[in-house]
Parts: sequence; structure tokens; C-alpha cells
Amino acid sequence: MASKLDKEYKVRDLIYGFVKLDAQEMDIVNLPAFQRLRRIKQLSLTDMVYPGASYTRFEHSLGVVQMATDMFDNIVSKDDNLKRLQLKPGGIFRIKKIIRLAALLHDIGHAPFSHAGEESMPLLPSNHPKYELGDSKRYEHEDYSIAIIRYLCKDIIEKHPFGEELGIKVDEVTALLGDESVQPTRPTILWKELISGQLDADRADYLLRDSLHIGVNYGIYDRNRFINCVTIGKLKDSDCFLAIEDGGWHVAESLVIARYQMYSQVYFHPVRRIFDYHLSQATKEVLKSLKYGDGLFPEPTSQQNVLEYLEIDDCKMYSAFKDSNGGNHGRIIMQREPYKLKKSWDEELTDADRINVNSAIGQYEGYLDEGAITKWYKFDKDIIIFNKETQRSYPLSYKSKLIKAMSGLPKETRLYLNTEKCGADYEFAI
Repeated sequence: MASKLDKEYKVRDLIYGFVKLDAQEMDIVNLPAFQRLRRIKQLSLTDMVYPGASYTRFEHSLGVVQMATDMFDNIVSKDDNLKRLQLKPGGIFRIKKIIRLAALLHDIGHAPFSHAGEESMPLLPSNHPKYELGDSKRYEHEDYSIAIIRYLCKDIIEKHPFGEELGIKVDEVTALLGDESVQPTRPTILWKELISGQLDADRADYLLRDSLHIGVNYGIYDRNRFINCVTIGKLKDSDCFLAIEDGGWHVAESLVIARYQMYSQVYFHPVRRIFDYHLSQATKEVLKSLKYGDGLFPEPTSQQNVLEYLEIDDCKMYSAFKDSNGGNHGRIIMQREPYKLKKSWDEELTDADRINVNSAIGQYEGYLDEGAITKWYKFDKDIIIFNKETQRSYPLSYKSKLIKAMSGLPKETRLYLNTEKCGADYEFAI
């Protein structure tokens, strides 16, 4: 009779048909900390604009497991990649398992309403590896994910029969998520790109998933072609790196364009952006009502803090908004009465313009959104195209004139004002 460990669990998915999980992965999915992701919206309040944008981090996290697996399987199916990696069959399975665990757990630390809640994460202490003197950098959801994995998932990773058999350590999983307390190794640096990089399974999944749920085609790209073209590059006397085969550089271009279109049309939609602001302000008020007087989440520095953090999800936030514990911004969210866009600029504000803007905000109450400068593509970390015949590599922006021309776009500054105070017909003029 087959044991529970031999059982394969299949979860239906709108992109892959099924996501397949083993017994250890299913036990992780059943943890309360992971089930909480069912109550964390993937796209914050984007459903205020696109009603279909209401799916959760839970669904996305399962999808990233399958996407990362498909990408890894394609990479190791090619003899030239195996030669570069110098992997043996047993080593292949072990690395694949670590990648799957990292993919499954990569978003477990998200705040309520996903990225919109990160404005209420505490400032980094001066002894934090990411701290820079004079910087106002905050903890990020990755820091919470790493803490949750270390405090609550260590045993299930290391002592589960699957983990014990392969000798997998929790450090190997958190290292792929950017854990700077772990000494990086060459395999870590390479496979981290599969979880968090320009070619990662995370964005490859959410672009398709967001598009399908929202009902737009902006984020659609040729998934099968993309997976088939992901490869391992290696130049003389260099480490291996994740790349796209030279013959498939167009699919890399289409992936970047899809990301650009989703940012410009969906993620930076003016109504969605102002709701992010209202959420950030309302979240601070809710946290104060929960006895966090500074309006910030507890730091991810102890198991008790992590457990308190995990108690806060979208449901708790909505309940607080309904009970008027989110202040005026919570009321705005519940009644869908956001500040209105009154003026936008596609260039930097002059000093005179900024004085007028600050005066209007002071008089009527409002918000100047200078964050609508997309991070849709990091040109300093360009996708690498690798030609296995010539053993040469080059950045995508060198090959694609279209991508190169898109650098710095879109860039927009927006002024929103409270129309209850200035009137719906008020026109801001400069």
C-alpha cells in the first residue's frame, strides 16, 4: 500500500491546469501561516477599478511553484546546461526541491493588501545588513517571509521525512529569498534569479494571472516559448548565470513589454494608485487601534512578533474599517470615495509648481503621488541573452532597440485632492 509520502496532490489552476504538490509541500500549504494567504489580496484594491482583480496570494504562490518547476525542468533537460552546472541526477532533484520550497514560501510574509501595506513596516535598525546610514529604508515583505520560514517552518523543512532524506536546511531555502544572514554560494546566486530576478518565476506567473483575472491582454506572453528558451549561460572563467537563448530573445522582449503595459495600464492606474495611498493611511490608524501606537507592524525579529503580525490580514483590516478604526481613509475605502486626480505632469515639478501644489494640499487636503515612476524593468540588471554557439552574451536592451527606448517610462507625477473640500468642479491650474 502506498504511504502518504508517496501521494501526489493536484490543485486545479487556471494557467497550468494542475499544480502538483508532494506530501511535505501539502503540509506547508496547510500551515495557518500559509492559509492566511487566502486572506491577502494579490492586487490590493485594484478590484476597485477592475472587479476581477480579487484573487489572492495563495493562488499565486501555488502558481509560482509550478512555473519555477517548469523552468528548472527545461534547463536541466538540456545536456549543455548539465555540463555547465556539473550536476548529478541526485543533485538535480535536491536543488529542484529547494527551489520549489522557496517558490512556495516566497510571499508568505506579505502584509494585508500586499504591497500597499508595506508603508506600515518599521524602519530598519542600524545593525540590519540592508541599513544605510541616514537611509529611511523599511523592512520589506521578504524580511517577514524569511522570519516566518525560520521561526515557523524550520521543522517542517528539515525534519519532515522528505527534508531529512535530502538533508535540506532552512538556510538553503531562505537564501533564495535574499536572506543576507546566509553566506551566499555560487548555486545560491544562480538559483535565486529563478525566484527573484529579471527572469523569475514570480513575475512570469503574476503577469499571466493578473491579466486573466482582470480580463486584459496586456500581460499575456508566450509562456511555452519563454520556458523553452530559459537557459544557463557561462563565459570563460565566469560563474553560471540565468539567460535566454539567443534564438529566443524576442520572447524576452515580449515579457518585458508585457510588464511595461501592465504597469502603465493597471498597476499605475490613477484610481488604483490613490487607493494605495488611502490604504497606507488607514492601515496606520488600524494598527494604532490594535495597540501598535506608532502605526507600524511589529518587527520580524522574534517568534512572538511574527505570530502577532500573522494575525493581521485583509479580513481584519476590513472589519476595522467597518468599525471606523481606519479613520477617514478607512471610510473613503468602504464608501469608494477616493481623492480625485486634478493634475498630472510627465516631468519634474518646478520649485514654483511645488509651492502651489503644497498650498492646494494644505488648503483642501490631498496627496501628491511622485511614486508613479515605474520599476517595471531594471536596466542595471538587464536580461542576458546567451549564444551557445559563440559562447558570448549581451544585454537584452542592446539587442532590442524598443526596450532601450523605453528606459525611464512611464514617469508621471499626480496631484489628488479631496473634492469634498475643494468641490467636484474645482480645476487645479498652473
